[in-house]
Amino acid sequence: MKFDLKFSIIEMMRDRLHAAPFQPFVVVLHSGERLRVKNPDVLTVTLSGWVIYDDGAKARMLNPALVAEIETKSAKA
Repeated sequence: MKFDLKFSIIEMMRDRLHAAPFQPFVVVLHSGERLRVKNPDVLTVTLSGWVIYDDGAKARMLNPALVAEIETKSAKA
């Protein structure tokens, strides 16, 4: 049985990760926590939509429902 939910935020993250040239962005969680993605090696979105964030200090696997928004430098300007 395959469980497949679609979150537009996941597609936005994938688009940001594969953009050329890469532009850093911030993943904002509903808790208010901010995960800085300085390069594409820091974040992975699995085929099933789980988000894996590894800043070098610790790795975390996140349910995509925890993601509130994606912030980019241009969005703040």
